[in-house]
Amino acid sequence: MVRLDAIGLMLMTALGCGCAGSPAEAPPTLVADDAPVPKPPLTNDAAAFSAYQLSDDEKKLDCKKLTGKMQVRILQMRGYDTRSKASSMARTTQAMATPIFGGTKEGLDPDGQYRKDRAMLEAYNRQLADKKCKTFDIDAELNKTDGSTPEPIPAKKQ
Repeated sequence: MVRLDAIGLMLMTALGCGCAGSPAEAPPTLVADDAPVPKPPLTNDAAAFSAYQLSDDEKKLDCKKLTGKMQVRILQMRGYDTRSKASSMARTTQAMATPIFGGTKEGLDPDGQYRKDRAMLEAYNRQLADKKCKTFDIDAELNKTDGSTPEPIPAKKQ
């Protein structure tokens, strides 16, 4: 009897006070989540990544800051295909438990997050090119496995 009371008390406590988490960095802002964006493996088709819109603050970033943001994001995204993703059962459980217990929805759609991050990288790369800065070969950098820091390549002289 005491055991049932303890379990009931634990359940009531868990339902009453969930932990609300938030991602460390806000995900990229998209015009529409349903924009046609290819699933991994991704192609070089720049039109496929046009969904990301730079904010006014992002448009003001200089070459050095844009390059740094891209380097960090590329390092975070490397090995996406080889990392073990959460099983669909785990994502379903998290999706059902989050509204009840609170918490973050981070990780529920890893493919969607990858596409958003990739769209952001493409938009940043276009911004670098517009500012006549060195740009990245995003595909090559994402495919590296040696742990090196992503490096931009000089713009081709015309």
